[in-house]
Amino acid sequence: MSKVNRLSDNAQRQLDAFMTPGSLLKTARLRSGLSEGEVAERLKILPEYVAVLERDEHTALRSPAFARGYVKSYGRLLGLDLAQLERAFDGLAEPQDGSRMRMRARPLQLQRTGRGVVVGLGALFALVFMLWWLRGDLAAPAWPDPADRSVLELPPAAVPAPVNAS
Repeated sequence: MSKVNRLSDNAQRQLDAFMTPGSLLKTARLRSGLSEGEVAERLKILPEYVAVLERDEHTALRSPAFARGYVKSYGRLLGLDLAQLERAFDGLAEPQDGSRMRMRARPLQLQRTGRGVVVGLGALFALVFMLWWLRGDLAAPAWPDPADRSVLELPPAAVPAPVNAS
């Protein structure tokens, strides 16, 4: 009996190797009688995503994390074995030679303002300051020359004669 179980386990592993997540999902969807549009409506995703998932074109989605989440939600909707579905997804996502690809992480960069923007803002500030300064000189009241006494002297005012109270 254990030999039969071992054969069936081996056959199951071989079958799993050929079953992609997309083929599992499509087979289950057709068996349940749902259309791609109905699945998309229930999962609240675009109908194109259903077709992409069934064709195993996960790179057409935003990222592998989104693809994995959509596959799990789709499998849950159809009542599939999520562990088997995840194994199929992971097997599809691994490189063919079995080695793991390393993700190169880019170092974090703070957002930098470009040098041109800083120079441009500096030039604009200098221009505005120069215009303000020149405009201030033109609009300033002309102060009289202290040597010119005629400007400082006021004309005599007509003073009324005193009134006698007699």
